Order: sequence, then C-alpha cells, then structure tokens
Amino acid sequence: MGVSLIVVHYRTREPLTRLLESLRAANPRPLREIVIVNNSGEPLGDLTRGAGWPVRVLDPKRNVGYARGVNAGIRASSEEDLLILNPDVTVEPGSVETLERAARERPRAGILAPRLLNPDGTLQLSARRFYNWRTLLLRRAPLFGLDRKSRDVREHLMLDWDHRDTRPVDWVIGAALYVRRGAVRDVGLMDERYFLYFEDVDWCQRMWRHGYEVVYCADATMRHEHARSSAQLDPRSVRAHAAGLLRFAEKWSAVLYVVSGARRRIRQILTLLLDVLAAVVACAAAYGIRALLDPWFDRPVHPIGSYSGLLFFTVGVTVAALLWNGLYRRVTFTDRIERVFLLGQAVIQAGLLLMAATFLFQMPRYSRVLVLLVGPLLFAFLYVSRGLLARLEAGARAQGFAFRRVLLLGSGGEVDRARAALEASREEGYEPLHARVPSSPEETPEAASARIRALIESERVQIVCAVPEPDEVPYLLALASSLRDTGAAVWWAGSVAHLASASGEPRRLGPLEANLLHAPSRGFSLRARKRMSDLLLSFLIAPWRWGRLRAYLASRGESIGPGEAWRQVLAGERSWVGRSRYEADLWTGVPDWARLALEPLRPGVVSPGNGRGADRSGRLESELAYLSRFSLAEDLRIFLRATEGAR
Repeated sequence: MGVSLIVVHYRTREPLTRLLESLRAANPRPLREIVIVNNSGEPLGDLTRGAGWPVRVLDPKRNVGYARGVNAGIRASSEEDLLILNPDVTVEPGSVETLERAARERPRAGILAPRLLNPDGTLQLSARRFYNWRTLLLRRAPLFGLDRKSRDVREHLMLDWDHRDTRPVDWVIGAALYVRRGAVRDVGLMDERYFLYFEDVDWCQRMWRHGYEVVYCADATMRHEHARSSAQLDPRSVRAHAAGLLRFAEKWSAVLYVVSGARRRIRQILTLLLDVLAAVVACAAAYGIRALLDPWFDRPVHPIGSYSGLLFFTVGVTVAALLWNGLYRRVTFTDRIERVFLLGQAVIQAGLLLMAATFLFQMPRYSRVLVLLVGPLLFAFLYVSRGLLARLEAGARAQGFAFRRVLLLGSGGEVDRARAALEASREEGYEPLHARVPSSPEETPEAASARIRALIESERVQIVCAVPEPDEVPYLLALASSLRDTGAAVWWAGSVAHLASASGEPRRLGPLEANLLHAPSRGFSLRARKRMSDLLLSFLIAPWRWGRLRAYLASRGESIGPGEAWRQVLAGERSWVGRSRYEADLWTGVPDWARLALEPLRPGVVSPGNGRGADRSGRLESELAYLSRFSLAEDLRIFLRATEGAR
C-alpha cells in the first residue's frame, strides 16, 4: 500500500528545501508521490526537480489557508494512505515505514502522528488532551508561558506522560499526520472554515466521534522547527487564532449549539429590537429638526417629554405595520429594490395611521409636522438597520459561522455526488458529513438506527439527508423515518427524490434537489403528536361520522362497532389512522427495515393502505409513505376519505 505526501507551502522555501533533502536521505519505501500545494505562487521547479518521486505542484493562485490547501492535496493525491507534513518538518530514516506499520496493526486508527522533536532534540509536546473552557482561555491568552503552571494546562499538554510509548491520544498537532483515506471518506475532509488554526483538533475530534482512533506513534520520530508566526504575536496570526477559536466554540459548544438551533428566532428578536430603535431614533431626529425650524412656526414646539405619547404610538404602529406585511416572518430581502418597496409600503401604512390619529383623536401633542418628518426618517433608519443586519449575517456566513451540519446517508455514487455538491457550495452555509448505512453486511437496521442517532447527537447534526441508490430506497426510507424524533430535519435527495414528493416536484436543499420528509417538531415526539391527532378525531370528527364508521367497519369484516373502536382509540390500544394489524401473523414476511419504521405506530382503525386489500407489499409501501408525511391534517384527510364511501 502506497503513501501520498501532501505539503502546504506558503513562503517556506528554505524549510521546504530541507524537507525534500530529508526525504531523499530517508528514502521512505511506502512513498509514491509528493503533492505540494503552493499557496505562495512562487516557482518551485528548481526544488522539485530530482526529488526522487513524482511531484505535482498545485497552484491555487492565492493563499487559501492550511485546511483548504490540505483538502486540495488530498483530492489530487492517488494513494490510499496520506502523509501530511508541514514544510518545517524533517523526516528521520524509518519514520514513515513505522507509521505505515502501525496503521496496519491498528485498523481503528484514522490518524497517526509521529513523535516530534525540536531542532535541538528535545521533545515537542505535540499530543494533547481536548480543550475545556479553562485550558482554552489559558492557552489562548498572552500569558508568556505562565499558563504552564496551571494544573489544567499541564494535563492538557500531557506533561504527566513521558511520550515514550505508542498510545491513543485525544488529538495531535497538524504538523505531521498519517491519515487513512478510508477514515477521510467517513469523517470528511478538514473543515475549511478554519484558515490556519484549530483545524487539527477539529479533525481529531471528528475522528473520535466517528469511531476512529487518533494514535501517537512514539517509535516514529520527525523533527519540527515549530516556527509559527503565532509565537511572535503577529496581528494576523492573533486574528487567525481568534477566528479559529470562535469557530471551534461555535461548532462544539453545547450552549452555542442550542442557541444556534434558535437562530431564526434570535434573528427575528434582534430585528424587532432594531426596528424599535429605528422608530425611537426617527422620532428624536424629527423632534430635533422641528426644534431647529421653530422660528418659522407660529406655535412653539413643546418640550420633548410632551411627545412621549407620539413616541409610543409611533413605535407600536411601526411594529404593527411591519408585522402586518410579514416582515418578521421574513427578515431578508432578495435585493435592495425589494427592501425599498416592502419597507416603504409598511412605513406609508404606519404614517397614514399616525396622521389619521391626529385627526380622529384631536391630540394636541400629536404635531402633524412631526408626523410628516417621522415618515421619511423612519424609512431611512429601517432601511439602514435592516441592511446592516443582512450584511452582518452575510459576513458571518462568509467567515464560516452559522453553518448547518448535514449528515448524508447512503453508500453509492449518489451520496458521493451529493457530498461533492455540498462541499463545492459551502458558501451557502452547509457542512456535509457522511455515514454509511449499513456499515457492514452484518449490521441490523436497529443497530444502524441506534448508531446514526448517536452520531446525530454527538456531531450536533441539524439536517439528515438520505441519498439512496434505487435498491436502497425502502431501507433508507425506513431508516429516515425512524430518525424523526431526533430533533434533526430529515430530507430525501438524489435521482429518486421525486418518490418522496406528493407533487412529484422536488424542492432544494442548497445545491441538491431534495424533499423535506420531516421538519423538526417543537418538542413533541411522533407518538405524542399521533396521540393528539387521535384525541382530536375522537371528539371532533368521529361522533359526526358514526353511521359511516359503522358501515366502514362492517365492510372491512371487523367484529367491533364504532363504540368499541372509539374506546380502543381512547385507551391507546389503536389509532384512528395507523398501520395494519401485523400482530395477527407476528410480522411474518415483513422485512426488518419496515418493522423498524412501523413499530412505533399503533394499529389503526383506518390504515393508509386501506385500498390495497391483500397486497402486503402495497400496504407496506403506502404505510411507509404515510409515515414520511404524517401530520394532523393528513390523518383527518385519510379518515374522512376512508369513511366517506361507507354507508
């Protein structure tokens, strides 16, 4: 098995020269090719000639950052194992062979790292325990080495270990990484939102969460100059550190994850507060203008406190007009023209109400001049505040914040294409992950469901998207249905996306054609919502369909009447709309994947596959499809339709 070496070069000509010289001296047998990502854009032909291995130089035309450079190198490389080295690393003889051997001996290892030494031969602390909030603050504050006196920091740096044995560790610095391509396929590439720092700890964290180990290989030794500009407190480096820290916290903090889930609500509240502020400022500015123009008016302007009623009325009318025009459900605009028209329409309505109030209620303190001045000022402040908020949001998204994590399910070419499409359009705010289901031929559907549920929780996944091959449709449909109460939105994409659409027309999930199978509920599980549906039908619908229900049950050969059916539903033994009574034959012949999806449902007095008769596969298909689109309205529609023809 061969190894591709990937090096990201940015103004590191001399260290890169030493790295290539050390490779020629060590002559690692597994090495097959060298891929250099040239972020500097300078000519490197004199360095790569005579390297001893095929060398490809990728020129992205600009400094794209470390993570994006590594990812470009991984995509361009061809070997199954990857060795990612900083240019300021030099390879000791036998180190690459030792890493390759350790990788073969540890099949669960996703990342292996050599023991790094400083140029003077002393140990470099390259293996770390994961950050907690104390070590994060202490390590990233400019304490000039004083942080190492902290017990938390010493434990984080693993100073209680002599680094002489090979062992799994939480994470290793990204200067020298031996990575399995198979692990990259499952875990994903480096997160390109990190420009320079924190991409290594993020990658290791994701490896562990996907079931791979990160292994410190003490028998493989390399030297690292560790000449990071961060050590010199360069302003650009400090900014990169701060940005990486914020992205890492936004990605992995449980608190920020919960906050991120309510981002739409937070954005609406922030918009409301800014609108109130705009109305207050508009009133204050109008009063200031009126005061300046006071010599030209016969009636003097009153003290500002006298207009408090006008202020509160202006704020209330402005918010009401914006609410009436749907400008809190929708807080972004297609372009400036749309923003002008929609905000202008709301402001005109608010202005007319204000002016009408001055006539209808004869309020002496409601100066009509002030009202006339408030209108254009209010529009200007609303236009500016909404524009600033949109730019702030777009800027945060461009910097890699507020991403939504998409877990792609599938195992064929469809899911690979979906992942490539999401990777290529990260600016739309999606971060793709991938999980193979089943992970092995022996994995049962129940085990696959439990594994994916754990992954959704640990990776803080907001969106699950099943991307099946045609022969995976029933399995993935059932699996996706079993994930409905995880709190993640469940989508269905790929060439068969239309199969999950009632209209046959797929919608879009970023660049993908997809259909939304299930939107996250507001805290109610599927079973709870089914129970609510049953109770509503029991008390509001079934009593008015009593005769038709009796005829329906008789036509189905049921031995019970509507009263007993009503009792069974009220007792929770059945649902008004549910699956067929598979218990009668103990699920004989029903595939495991279908049971997995249908078992949470109670048997129904009416079933979605009612018209399928003895066609067992037809009933299964229609009941699985019903599960994917369940709603209270859907239950009502099925119940009324089933009992409509029975008399």
